Amino acid sequence: MSTNSAMSSSTAISSSSATSSSTMNTQEQFNVQCGCGVKAPLRTALTNPNVGRRFLGCVNYKSDNAFKYFDWVDPPTCERGKDFGNWIVKKNMDLQKDVEDLRRQILHLKKTETNLKGEIRVSKERENEFRQKMEQWQKREEWFVMKINCMNRKITEMENGMTMKMEEWKNKEELNAMEIEEVETHNVELRVKLEEFEAQHVELRVKMEKVEAKNVSLRGRNKAMKVNIELANLKGKWLTTLLVILVGLGIVYFGGKGWLKKKMLALH
Repeated sequence: MSTNSAMSSSTAISSSSATSSSTMNTQEQFNVQCGCGVKAPLRTALTNPNVGRRFLGCVNYKSDNAFKYFDWVDPPTCERGKDFGNWIVKKNMDLQKDVEDLRRQILHLKKTETNLKGEIRVSKERENEFRQKMEQWQKREEWFVMKINCMNRKITEMENGMTMKMEEWKNKEELNAMEIEEVETHNVELRVKLEEFEAQHVELRVKMEKVEAKNVSLRGRNKAMKVNIELANLKGKWLTTLLVILVGLGIVYFGGKGWLKKKMLALH
């Protein structure tokens, strides 16, 4: 039954008027309906020895109950066409390998970009931590400076008071030696405390310089990571453009003009 249906369909196609144009003949072939009740689509053979040769075939050809309609649209391929078809098949395989390589490279670049973004995020978090520490050290420094200034004012006031008292005592005939010794001892103690505060201030300065050096190093690494991301984005765009060009070349080899336009529009 499938053989009779295929023969009747083939007879209907071959019985077209000799005066009809090639375009109308092709359209009639496109409208051929298989015995399954489904329109037979126009396809292109991709295997030797009929590479590039168009045919109409049943869409259910794998089913055991299908009519399996089949009819060639194009004439048999010549020897030169067969050689060219072999070259096209080899070229298509090479292009498919190149496309797979490009896809793997794009995936690798995306993973690299994700890793770089994660490192930048960690660097930013560390930078924020260092900023918070810097703010704490600055507050402590301000507190120490206030303490030192307060101590300096007190010492100045005490020295002025001591000077005035010394002048008063010098003007007096009787000088209390014990009081002078006590005052001098207290002055020495204040001087020692002042030196201790100054030493703490110097240590604080050294720690702040170390923190600033670490912050500068982190900023340099952050800039380097940003440059790597920009390079990765440029490489990804270049590889994507190359992929589109290679796919377009493959489509030119195997598809018609109308099918090429649809694929290019789908890519855009």
